[in-house]
Amino acid sequence: MQNASHRIRVYQASDCPELTRLDVSKLGRAYHKIPKIISTKFDSIEARLGIFFLKKYRLNALLSNLTFDIDYHCKNAQIFSTPYGSIGFDINRKFLLSILHTYYGLSKEGNTVSLDLTQSVTKTEDRLKIKLGQELLQLTMVKEVLNETLELKNDYTSIIHQWPYSVRFWLEGYDEYCFSILLDAHHVDLLLATSRVDSESDEPKAKNLSSEQIEHMFNNMPLTLTGRLVSINLTVAQLLNIGPGDIIPVSLNEPLPVFIENEQIFSSVVAEERGRLYLSEFNDKTPEMKYE
Repeated sequence: MQNASHRIRVYQASDCPELTRLDVSKLGRAYHKIPKIISTKFDSIEARLGIFFLKKYRLNALLSNLTFDIDYHCKNAQIFSTPYGSIGFDINRKFLLSILHTYYGLSKEGNTVSLDLTQSVTKTEDRLKIKLGQELLQLTMVKEVLNETLELKNDYTSIIHQWPYSVRFWLEGYDEYCFSILLDAHHVDLLLATSRVDSESDEPKAKNLSSEQIEHMFNNMPLTLTGRLVSINLTVAQLLNIGPGDIIPVSLNEPLPVFIENEQIFSSVVAEERGRLYLSEFNDKTPEMKYE
């Protein structure tokens, strides 16, 4: 027997590249490409932000860094609705109060205004946050990254605390000054789709699609699978007699029928892992036997 020597190299945590954790529900979405997509617009976004804060709010603020988070939890985000879904905006309160005092002239002529973060949020702060949200969303994300002009409407009815993706903008010279743009799954898909269109626009477009391209498009067409986990047959009389506290006996379908819209395609088995249910062991739909 020969003893093989193994060498182990130890890296410091600061030397390791930043890792992106992907949840099972996010498979198929290239979340790891988002930082690169937005970072390519860094210089343009920095120039737009510098002019915006200087002209409109008399604040000398330049962009210093961008940070990205998946599954970002935020309770106090200002939510806006667009034709594609919901998009959120949040800003550091110290930064918001600084803009407020500078905008209304409370900090000029050598006057030092203390930013008391223990006081309750005022209506003026709420109005400024909404105004900033609309302006900064259009300036940094919608026009610059998505290349669209979306109508942003205040959404006071939606309650969203967990966002699939967030982009945080940090300002140079202010360690605590930042604002965040929060994207739901629909806007993440829109961002990725826009980046694909931009990359494809640089290539010469074919006038006619080949058979291989058509086959590729067909094979990559997104489909929604629906599984019927539980089924029960009830008469109308039984349904009308159901009251609070009644127990309805049900039986789990085994195997589970899987549908595309209303058409059953195949059957599968339900598997549980880490508190989530998954479809596994797909089988073709058993053809019905006809007897004469």
